[in-house]
Amino acid sequence: MQLVADIRLLKSDEQNPNKMTLKQQEQIWRSLQKYGWTYPIITNKDGVFADGEQRAQVCKLHNEFFAPVLRLPVSDVDRRMLRQILNKLKGKHSKELDGAEYTRIIEAGEKDDLKALLAAVGEKLPEDLGGEHVASNLIPDSYELVIECKDEAQQQGFFEKLKGEGYHVRVLNL
Repeated sequence: MQLVADIRLLKSDEQNPNKMTLKQQEQIWRSLQKYGWTYPIITNKDGVFADGEQRAQVCKLHNEFFAPVLRLPVSDVDRRMLRQILNKLKGKHSKELDGAEYTRIIEAGEKDDLKALLAAVGEKLPEDLGGEHVASNLIPDSYELVIECKDEAQQQGFFEKLKGEGYHVRVLNL
């Protein structure tokens, strides 16, 4: 059942593998302010998060304490499976279709918001759309290497080192 609930009463299992940067958290807040709740927080019947934990944390930081919550009668393992499904099954983006979508957004006067969203996920607007030339996290036409870092500082160090050596590098936060 979906209802508006006090998110301070929801519980975390403290094991959510999905982590967000400060930029991504800021983008969540801007999105919630502009569009509202486009989909609810999802929990089990006991109020333990399956999806939406970061959105709830961001809201609490801004003294917003009520949100739509969908409580599902699922076991703990099904709650964890839901978390994995909702975090991972997002599809891949076509460069051409993303470019066309970016163009429509820019033509509608939202270039600054689009640039802020892309920055929050480690991307920049492509050169041909008035942005800088950078790698994106769209479907690549190359082989890739993923390096697991202990924190953002180490990630930045690897990024700068490899970029300085002439490698085509992009940031990917998993």
